[in-house]
Amino acid sequence: MAGKVWFGLMGSLETRVADRPVPVPPRVRSLLAILLCRSNRTVGVDELAEILWNGEPPRGASGTVRSHVLRLRRLLGEAGDRVGTSRSGYKIHLNPCSELDIMVFTELHEAARTAARNRDWPQVSRNTNAALELWRGAPLADVACDRLHRDEVPGWNQARVEAVDLAAQADLRLGRTAEAVLALQRLAAENPYQESVHALLMEALVAAGRRVEAIAVYRRLRTVLVGELGIEPGAQVAAAHQRAIAAGALKVRAAGRARAEPGTAPVRTDRAGRPDADPHAGSAVTSVAPAAVHAAAAGDEVGVLHLLPAELPNFVGRATELDALLGGGALHGGGALLGGGGALRSWGTGSGCRPPSVGITVIEGMAGVGKTSLAVRVAHELVRAGRFADLQLYANLRSFDPHQDRAEPTDVLDGLLRVLGVDASRIPSRMDARAALFRDRLHGREALLLLDDALDEQQIRPLIPSGPGCLVLVTSRRSLAGLDCTTPLRLGTFSAPESLDLLDAVLGAERVGAEPEAAMRVADLCGHLPRALALAAYRLRTRPAWSLADLAGHLEDGGFAAGVGDRSLWAAFRSSYRNLPALPARVFRLLAAGRDRRVTAQWVAALAGLDVHTARAALELLVDEHLLLQNAPGRYRMHDLLYAFACELSELSDLSELSELSELSERETGGLARASA
Repeated sequence: MAGKVWFGLMGSLETRVADRPVPVPPRVRSLLAILLCRSNRTVGVDELAEILWNGEPPRGASGTVRSHVLRLRRLLGEAGDRVGTSRSGYKIHLNPCSELDIMVFTELHEAARTAARNRDWPQVSRNTNAALELWRGAPLADVACDRLHRDEVPGWNQARVEAVDLAAQADLRLGRTAEAVLALQRLAAENPYQESVHALLMEALVAAGRRVEAIAVYRRLRTVLVGELGIEPGAQVAAAHQRAIAAGALKVRAAGRARAEPGTAPVRTDRAGRPDADPHAGSAVTSVAPAAVHAAAAGDEVGVLHLLPAELPNFVGRATELDALLGGGALHGGGALLGGGGALRSWGTGSGCRPPSVGITVIEGMAGVGKTSLAVRVAHELVRAGRFADLQLYANLRSFDPHQDRAEPTDVLDGLLRVLGVDASRIPSRMDARAALFRDRLHGREALLLLDDALDEQQIRPLIPSGPGCLVLVTSRRSLAGLDCTTPLRLGTFSAPESLDLLDAVLGAERVGAEPEAAMRVADLCGHLPRALALAAYRLRTRPAWSLADLAGHLEDGGFAAGVGDRSLWAAFRSSYRNLPALPARVFRLLAAGRDRRVTAQWVAALAGLDVHTARAALELLVDEHLLLQNAPGRYRMHDLLYAFACELSELSDLSELSELSELSERETGGLARASA
């Protein structure tokens, strides 16, 4: 294919052929941007017209599109054959590794993430810096196309945020604290709602000895989140805030020891007693909220720890679930976590276990259903009822966090032991030894441990204490049926009244009451999923000119792909999907053909070319992953928003092809799907 080319989308649209810039007029520029955003894929003429004219193509639009394509080829000159034609539309052919900036950026960003997982910080720095050099300004700055700005640009901007975040982490690890602070300050100013950026900025400021500024960052962020969105900062920011406070306490204690022992200076050491240049290396301090890190660092026995995250100010509903977990409406009398007279039950209901043993409650459900909010509420209710007054521990296991690697049990135990007062030099290196020491530290104590976002039983087992006075609350997107002696709670979506209560809490009862039909339409479009409802309501709060009807229209046009700050529903679904094995992931994508039908193993077997046993196993795994619902044995269905997400993931190009495949699969199964309905 002739012609050396380079195209840039991250800034004004850049076009070069044989290293010479090629000016492109506005309408042709928009056409080129669409083809570049879908490079190496065929785009139909009707789709091009739909996007070019923002959903209202004029008469004769198809002919105009064809003339734009001919003009584009002439402008590209020797590289004009890069724009190919087929019966179904047009395609621009590119080398993804060297001819389009967003593709090159993506490759470099992924390489940096891999290097970060391997702790190769110099390579992380090289890759992220090379990736960020490709940015020349606001993406598609001179392209007048609303659809591209809505569908493409938010994802690119988020990827840039993640790249700057990675670059700053590398700078911190490599001792370049000033560079990290400067980059993060700029990024925080550009992204006032992005909690992960502010958390890392606070870490960088503490590392630079600017603890007071770090605390000021937290206060500013909290003011913005509470005042504009009605939410408290998340666990990551709260933990960074606690570390900033603890850093001041450490400084005071170190100064006191220096005065008591003239001529000596405190030196931080690693577990082998060597000077430690990286205070966070090998630990899970970022997973455990260390409100008493200053005491732990000094080797003191910690008596009181209150590490629970704050409750959501807009928590609503879940009365049935709270009653099932806590028992007897007012936390007095018999119940699931509180027994007669308010005494803690310390074994799983119906599990066959006998006291004394630790109590383990697992709250499981799909992404966005409100597991963490419920677990935090339960924990605070227990504390208010007089339980676990002195020892409340929290660890974010980050198993489905799209921005961070999951926390390994060895590292979580390291962080928990430190906040429990074990000197770093006395923490064993082996996981089983750390687990034993952790159980010993909690022996005879009444402790509440909240383990958020768990992946599987293997991640949880080493973190379980052994004392009958301890309670472990676990949240997970997976079924953890392999954990012994557990009380499971499968959390579903909101009821219609609960959905409206959440809209009332965020938007105000007066605003919701003024448009009751539109409010219920919004709730239905959100599938009564709490996170979807909250994100939609916060979006409306940032759009004063919108009505609830406008919000419903935005959601109908695919508004769920975006989020508020770094809280995106699609990102949450994607992190669940990425944890699937290959075959269930393929079945999940193909289920986009199963709209408005009750899916069966026979139907999936014909659709995917599998035997019925394999298809059933894949479907059951999707149920365990809370990516599929099962209302009766052998019959499955998808939540509406997961269906929309599956459609985006599908390898098929459009929904008409999905419809054709659906009809074909029904013929192949001889009407099995209808018979099973």
